[in-house]
Amino acid sequence: MMKRKLAMVMAAVMTIGLLVGCGSKTTENASTDTAGATAEVEASDSAGKGGKTFGITYWIESDFFKTVADSITEQAEADGNKTVVVDAQQDSTKQIQIIEDFIAQGVDAVFLNPVDRDAIEPALQKLDEAGIPVINFDSAVANLDLVDAYVATDNKLAGVLCAEAMIADLPEGGDIAVLNYPANSACIDREAGFLETIEGKGFNIVATFDAEGTVEKGQNITSDILQAHPDIVAIFSINDQAGMGAYAALTTTGTKANIYGVDGAPEAKQVIAKNGIYKMTAAQSPIKIGVECYKAAQTLAAGKELDNFQINVPAFSIDQTNIKEYLSEGWQ
Repeated sequence: MMKRKLAMVMAAVMTIGLLVGCGSKTTENASTDTAGATAEVEASDSAGKGGKTFGITYWIESDFFKTVADSITEQAEADGNKTVVVDAQQDSTKQIQIIEDFIAQGVDAVFLNPVDRDAIEPALQKLDEAGIPVINFDSAVANLDLVDAYVATDNKLAGVLCAEAMIADLPEGGDIAVLNYPANSACIDREAGFLETIEGKGFNIVATFDAEGTVEKGQNITSDILQAHPDIVAIFSINDQAGMGAYAALTTTGTKANIYGVDGAPEAKQVIAKNGIYKMTAAQSPIKIGVECYKAAQTLAAGKELDNFQINVPAFSIDQTNIKEYLSEGWQ
């Protein structure tokens, strides 16, 4: 709680306009001392207007997180501010170093999607000491008292939507597998919503494995699952990336198990449109998440309290009944 009060005091000296609009973005390759790696830093080119700098870091580079960052950047540039975006590349130690760099640069706020909900705490402590507000997005840190706002999809609802679709498609139940990611709080919530909803509906979970939300692990793990359990009727994946890996494994073996994923990723929508085994995705809107993140930063910068510390962006189903509405779009 001390973090939030301190951030409110620090935010009172900042001013951010309320205009929202489009801006251009350039990409710079900056050599950042993060475990000897060269990080790609995306920065807007309008530093001379509002003069504020916002740091954005996410656990892995993907179209989803780039869209969130682009959404924040677009609004920041409309106010004459800039963003510095650095991918943590699934490395919690690197992400801590990225945040230390943000502090050294004197950023005005940090938008954070953690690699590891627990391991990020030392960096949060340092941000707290520096008086830099933190907007945590998509996946919650373990100690939410060290951030000023949490913006995310209603992840439990996303899991519920997948379960409801599976129950409707497979009313007799059967053996199923789960691709989870226990280091990520958003994925924990999705799995919880799914498991609670299928309980007592005739489904038997024969395998649960950590696919870390990646295509490669999703494919490899699913291939292993199919060898041990060739008769599974469905797979629930905590995101569409691992789900697409599962899709590749099932397609290769010719297995006719259904896939239910989360995200609303463009590639998942393409395979849903084929009316095959990828039945649905519980869609997120990274554009709306970015908008809500920046709104929260504006409120804090004005020295005001947020109406809600946790800001939920609703999930919704994309399946055969509405795929045409979303197929031509990228991310929602």
